[in-house]
Amino acid sequence: MRREFIYPHRSVRFLPVSRVRTFTAFGMAILLSSAVLYFGPSLIGAHGQLSGFILTQTHIPSAGAGTAVVFFGLESVTAPKIPFPHNRAHPVRTALFFAAAVLVLTVLHRAFPLSRNFMLFLLVLLCAAGVVILLTPSFEFDSVRFEQIWLRGEVLVWLVLPWVSAFLFVLTLPSLLGGVAWALLLQAYAVVWSAIRLAFCLGVLHFTGIVFLPLLWFCMGVLFDLVYVLVFYSFALRLSITRVIGVRAS
Repeated sequence: MRREFIYPHRSVRFLPVSRVRTFTAFGMAILLSSAVLYFGPSLIGAHGQLSGFILTQTHIPSAGAGTAVVFFGLESVTAPKIPFPHNRAHPVRTALFFAAAVLVLTVLHRAFPLSRNFMLFLLVLLCAAGVVILLTPSFEFDSVRFEQIWLRGEVLVWLVLPWVSAFLFVLTLPSLLGGVAWALLLQAYAVVWSAIRLAFCLGVLHFTGIVFLPLLWFCMGVLFDLVYVLVFYSFALRLSITRVIGVRAS
């Protein structure tokens, strides 16, 4: 005799999904995404102030400021012009930094077999940037352009993040209020952590030039966004399981 329905898989059988949670998740996601759109200029301004404060505290100089248009409909953001060594003016210095980075990635490629595909991709990305710089003398890239590209990616992440948080936290954690709190904390963390990473990338630009910018944008950009989402969910799930079923006996 055939059953009228198929039981859910045991990995999702005990998820506390209900109508209240579903409506709460959708409502929270819509509200947070709308807030990012409405308060977008303020968020971007606070983001720029925090990264500028970090650059000032770490004694990274600024040679003025430029204007970067993130998206049409949002106000332009003022970005610092960070001085950096031009590759054509300092070929030996650039070559040494490039060779050191290739050496480090090669050692990591050989030392950690599970990371070999990723390290190989980073090597290709670094070499592609080096080839462009070497063969295109007119190629120019400054901190204002980098911050514009950075913010365009991060604003999109801030818009999508509430929907990811709604699914991961609100629909799966045992506590509904706890899931909402974790989602709000993750949204605030995304803005603060983005400003810190941007300041780090601009600091690297100041000391090494533009050769590492593609590598930094890939590793410190969207890839890091994925990492901290997974870390937040791991912590939230761990704390929730400990509260519900207690600590595992050793």
